[in-house]
Amino acid sequence: MAERIKWYDEYCEYCGAQINSWDKRIAKTLHFTFSICEKCMAEEYGMTVEYLRDTMQRRYGVHPCEGL
Repeated sequence: MAERIKWYDEYCEYCGAQINSWDKRIAKTLHFTFSICEKCMAEEYGMTVEYLRDTMQRRYGVHPCEGL
């Protein structure tokens, strides 16, 4: 059963977007130590959001929460 998305009272330090459980999961996997959203992580690595999600699935076995 897929996890449902959770929203936190935290915001991306780059763009100000609200942080969710998927952002936290991939930030932890990639060892980010500050609040950052999926879009900014993808940009940091020169990827699209779709490619970042695919890479997270293939390399680390993690996938987006239901609802994303």
